[in-house]
Amino acid sequence: MTLYWLISVPAHGDGHAAWRDVKRCIGDSEIHDFLLPALKIGTLDTLVKLSDELSKHDTVCEATVTKFIDTLHSLTDVTNKALAASLQVDGKSVDQYVKTFSWNNSKYRSDRTLPEIVAQIAESMATIEHQLKTKLTQYNAIKNSLTTVRRKQTGNLSVKSLNGIVSREDCISQSEFLQTVFVAVPRNLTKDWNNSYERLTDMVVPRSSKKIAEDSEYVLYSVVLFKRVIDEFSNKARDMRFIVRDFVYDEEAMAKDRAMAEEVIEQEEDLLDNISEWLKGSFGDVIAAWIHIKALRVFVESVLRYGIPPDFLPVLVTPNIKQTSKIKQQLADFYSYLETSSRASERAKLAGKSRSNKATAQTEDSAFDMHEFSTILSDYTPYVFFEIPWTFLDEER
Repeated sequence: MTLYWLISVPAHGDGHAAWRDVKRCIGDSEIHDFLLPALKIGTLDTLVKLSDELSKHDTVCEATVTKFIDTLHSLTDVTNKALAASLQVDGKSVDQYVKTFSWNNSKYRSDRTLPEIVAQIAESMATIEHQLKTKLTQYNAIKNSLTTVRRKQTGNLSVKSLNGIVSREDCISQSEFLQTVFVAVPRNLTKDWNNSYERLTDMVVPRSSKKIAEDSEYVLYSVVLFKRVIDEFSNKARDMRFIVRDFVYDEEAMAKDRAMAEEVIEQEEDLLDNISEWLKGSFGDVIAAWIHIKALRVFVESVLRYGIPPDFLPVLVTPNIKQTSKIKQQLADFYSYLETSSRASERAKLAGKSRSNKATAQTEDSAFDMHEFSTILSDYTPYVFFEIPWTFLDEER
């Protein structure tokens, strides 16, 4: 299992010292820079609102990544190892991209406001979602047509195409009144067929039944009758569990059916290649958008917790899976002083001022203790913490 942690801690003017503190807490786990640009902070109200919005966008992005992986698995039927090797983000593997993350300023310009950047990412994700839905709808439609074609080619004699099974010699041709009808009879009812087909209706040619083919479930018979009683014959046959096939020998029609089947198969192959390549190409955009949403969450939460001007150290940690609980506890113990920090109190006061004078008075009279919320939020940490659960390709399928 691969796991990434995004952690942000106060730098107190010395990023190197903050790095060493985090490294001391995480032991032999990997730590990497997680570089963020100088983003526009905006107002406190904007940051608080964005904090909630970014959480929702984060969930949507993760769900989209899951959908991409699941769709690729269902379409390509490859192992996780092979699939992971084919997926890249900006020419890198997902692991390399996350560990060497650098803000894409050419795509998400840092001189724009935070809401504008978030809206841009959300719009791009919505576009990708729409494209995926459209492509899957197109593919599923042709896949259903292909299923019908293959069912006709490989099903039993009650459903499969009779092209190639029935020959010209099996049919009455150029008769104004007579027609050859083909009936699929369950194997356990062949005796009933032979004893009753002449009496199912009037105008059945006596002793005209002929066995054409058989499989493990059905025997295909032909029988000659007058055209005017075909509907009545079909209804009576259905009552006895005999299946009258809708088939008239027509070489031109059979040629068209074969051509249509070949066309459907070719279309399915082309669409499969197209959507698979699109998924692999767009996958990088989805991952990049997701990690940028994570980066924005780190920035917004860090400013909300640690105050302004921004003075914090964001890092990416790849924890030792067997020691995650221990590492979290060591980090929580070291940064426990942040639970009742003066900056957190200032944040509460500012939040109160933005709402009403009455609320301001209340927050000034009482300290803002984040620890009070830890009993409610089981995933609370005194430092900024976000997880990137890269479990999508861990187990072989």
